[in-house]
Amino acid sequence: MGTVDDYVAGLPSPVGELIRDAYAIVRDMVPEAVETLKYGMPALALDGKGVISIMHTKKHIGVYPYSADVVARVLADGALPGVIGSTKGSLHFALDAPLPPQAIRSIVQTRLAEIER
Repeated sequence: MGTVDDYVAGLPSPVGELIRDAYAIVRDMVPEAVETLKYGMPALALDGKGVISIMHTKKHIGVYPYSADVVARVLADGALPGVIGSTKGSLHFALDAPLPPQAIRSIVQTRLAEIER
């Protein structure tokens, strides 16, 4: 097990399964990503740069793409279903609903494009 897998294994049901499923989408998109800690959060990284962290909080599931520009871009695109809130560096999803695969893919695609620049 790695950093992300250990984190997810310690989460209560059903939120643990929701986050595990979201990470599975990311792993399918970026199979070469490695588990690590970025800013104290379990994350998947590519070439040493954080791609995404998905974390359970008291009020929501937080998705952290390690870039305020990515958050702004995906929100501006308007094709981000399921978002219930955001901050400069995170997107928030409901605790009791699956994270929409389309949203996870959009966030990861936007972050990967940024990393490639």
